[in-house]
Amino acid sequence: MRLALLAAGLAASCGSPPVPYVARAVAAMDAVFSVGAWGADSARLAVATLAALDSVRRIDSLLTGDRSLSEVGRINGAAGRPVPVSAPLLTILGEALTIAAASSGAFDPTGSDYRGVRLDRARSTVRLRPGLSLDLIGLAPGYALDRAMPALRGVADSAILGIGGVLLVLGGSHSGAGRHVGIADPENSLRSLAQLALPPGTWAVATAAVTDVDPVQDPRTGQPAATARSVTTVGREAMKANAWARAFFVLGCDRALAQAPGLGLGAVCVDDRGGVRWTDDLNGSVLLVTDSARAAGFVPAPGRGPVPGPAPATNGSTIPPASPDSSR
Repeated sequence: MRLALLAAGLAASCGSPPVPYVARAVAAMDAVFSVGAWGADSARLAVATLAALDSVRRIDSLLTGDRSLSEVGRINGAAGRPVPVSAPLLTILGEALTIAAASSGAFDPTGSDYRGVRLDRARSTVRLRPGLSLDLIGLAPGYALDRAMPALRGVADSAILGIGGVLLVLGGSHSGAGRHVGIADPENSLRSLAQLALPPGTWAVATAAVTDVDPVQDPRTGQPAATARSVTTVGREAMKANAWARAFFVLGCDRALAQAPGLGLGAVCVDDRGGVRWTDDLNGSVLLVTDSARAAGFVPAPGRGPVPGPAPATNGSTIPPASPDSSR
C-alpha cells in the first residue's frame, strides 16, 4: 500500500510517469521487496532491476537470523565464541551498535543487551555473549535498499525501492519536480494520515507504527512500546532511517523531535493521543489529510513555489486523528 501511494505520488508530481517503466518484486526478509524504475531504455532498466533484486537476495541470505547457514545464524549458534564474518556484516552490526548506544538501548540488535556483542574489526570477528541472539531486522531492510540502489543509478531517471515500511526514492534532479509519499494512518494502514513532499535526489523514508500483529518491543523492558503511535523518519540512508524510526518509536515523540535533527534526519511523529508533530526541517513539507481518497495535493518542500491545496498545520501542533470514514 505504501508503495502504491508512492507510485501515485511520483506520477502526480511529474504529470505522467516516464516511459518505459519496469517493476519487479521478490520475497525477502519476511516481507516483499519491490522495485519500480522509469527511464529511457527498457532493456537496461530490466537488467538494472534484476541486479537490484539479486543484491537484496544476497543481503537476505547474509542476515536472516533464523537460517542456520546465514552469518547471523552462525553467530547465534556459536554464542560465546568469536565467529569470522564478512565485511558487510561488520558494517551493519557496527552501525547497529552505534545506534544502540546513541538511543540509550531503545534500539538493540540483541533485543535485550547490545553490550554483550563484541566486534573485532581487526580480525573481522563477532562474539556474542551466551544467552543472547542477534536479530538485525530493525535495519537490515534499509541496508538492503541502500545496497540495491547503485544498480539503478545511471540507468533509471526515477526509481522506488521498498521493503515493508522502508522506502528509498530516486528522483532525477533535472526535472525539478516534487515527489511525495503517503504516511499511513496508524489507526488504519489503508488510509493516509499525511503526505510528505520530497525534493529531487535520493531519499529514504521509514515508518514504525503500532500494530497488534507484530508490536515493536522496548528492548529495555521487554514490553511493547507505548509512547507513540507512529514515527516516520526521512534521511539520505535507508539503513539509518530504518533503525532510528524504530528507536524513536520506543523513545517517544519528544525525544524523536529533539534528537533527529542532530542525526541528519527529519521526523514526523504521532503521539499516543493522536497528535501529529514534526521537525522544523519538514516545515512546509507535511500535509495532513483526512484519508487517502481526499489526498489530492501536497505541500512543496522549502524553497519552492506554492502548490494549491489545504494549508498544513504548523510544527508542533496537535491534530486529531483522521476520520475513520475512508469512503469519501
